[in-house]
This record gives sequence, structure tokens and C-alpha cells, in this order.
Amino acid sequence: MSPSRLTRVFAALVGLAALLVAPAGAGATTPDRNTATVEIRYNPGDQDPASGPNSFVITVSKCPPTWYVEYRWASKSGRVNGKCGGTTTASLAPLGDAEHPLRWRSCSFMMWKKPPLPYVRCGDYKESVVRTG
Repeated sequence: MSPSRLTRVFAALVGLAALLVAPAGAGATTPDRNTATVEIRYNPGDQDPASGPNSFVITVSKCPPTWYVEYRWASKSGRVNGKCGGTTTASLAPLGDAEHPLRWRSCSFMMWKKPPLPYVRCGDYKESVVRTG
């Protein structure tokens, strides 16, 4: 093998090694711009007076998908929809002394483009309480 060809092969191997041994996280510093971000908070009782008693606060910064909360307490159940690019606050019940178990989970909904199919994804249920009379 000629010296110039050997030099080219060596340079190619060094370049390949440099690509394979890139620092961990070199590409992980840039967040995905298409990822929807959502913050969902439940305030049992009067924990957050500004939001109201027994309230959900849903903040959605990017859509799609559409975000919502499914909940169930006592014999009541329902859904609170988040507002795309804004904050939604919903109070489940007036404040009281009795505690009722609450189960809730966050879900997202979007339409796949091809074929046009609905796609719903829900997280695990969380447990809390509703303090009402």
C-alpha cells in the first residue's frame, strides 16, 4: 500500500472515530421544538386561593396535541380541557370540611395525518382529595 493511500485511510479512520466518540449530550442540548409542553397542577381544598377551591390549573405552551384532565370523585366525573397557548383554571367543588377521594389523570389528543385517525394517550391515575361539604 502506498504511503499516500495509507495516510488517507488513516485520516478517514480518525474522522470516523471522532464522530463515534462525540461527547455524550452533544446533540441533547437543543430541545425538540415540536414537543408540546404542559403543566398540570391540582390544588386540594384552599391550597391555592387565587385559583379557587379544589381546582385544576392546566398550562399548555404548544399544540398539538390537545391536553385535558379526566377526573372522578364521589359520584361525579368529568373532564377539564386545557387551552392551547394559555392557562385554564377549573374548580371542581366549593370548599368544605368533608374529604372525598379524587382520581385524575392527564391525557392528550391529536389526529394522525395519514391515515386520519384520532390518537389519545393518557397517563397513570393520580390520587388526591376533594374537600367539600
